[in-house]
Amino acid sequence: MSERNITDYLGYEYDKIPLWTTPKELMELWRKEYERGKAEGFIPVIIPIEDRLEDYLEDMEGQDYDAEQLPDVRQFFSAAKENCDDYSQFIGTMTQGDANDLMVSMTDYESGELAECVMIHLPTDKPWEAALLVPFGGWNDCPTPDDMAAVLKYWYEQYGAVPAAITHDTLELVLPKPIPREDASQVAVEQYLFCSDRVTQCTKSGTIGELAGDLSVSTVWYFWWD
Repeated sequence: MSERNITDYLGYEYDKIPLWTTPKELMELWRKEYERGKAEGFIPVIIPIEDRLEDYLEDMEGQDYDAEQLPDVRQFFSAAKENCDDYSQFIGTMTQGDANDLMVSMTDYESGELAECVMIHLPTDKPWEAALLVPFGGWNDCPTPDDMAAVLKYWYEQYGAVPAAITHDTLELVLPKPIPREDASQVAVEQYLFCSDRVTQCTKSGTIGELAGDLSVSTVWYFWWD
């Protein structure tokens, strides 16, 4: 796909990201743009130049969501808890945690090279609206865009978590600092209800306790819907 297709489809201003950019440099670029966006009224989000994301976006075309009338986040978590298998089997023990401070969704797992991607400028000062402006969600077990926006708003207001990268099946949020350790177990449960694959497929032990430990020392939250 040429770079022009998906950026024209979305219609937002964007910056090209050099292919030789390292994960650390990518994080620095995003943080710099985020600070600039605060003054200029936009939220930077990194997206890959890929056919699969464009296909999903085309599937979402014509669906309207009201940013001012988001679902009740408490009802979302309650419904998710009722609809999922008993998650107590995944609780485990909270670990000391491994820090995650870099975005990884734009990096090829095998080669370690950065995928072709751009940083779009979403015209809003409300980070959670990224889920509505891209839009993102509603496939596989991924929450619908309005449910996702409600959860993102809640996490932003509680912990300053900001959407920073979106692909066809992943979402990464960046925080100003790790969440308090005393909050980590509850947030890990919320993240399991939001994206169960984050625990069952993206932890070594397959436990919420391991995720809680990681959250207590990390400034990047990663979600993957398989």
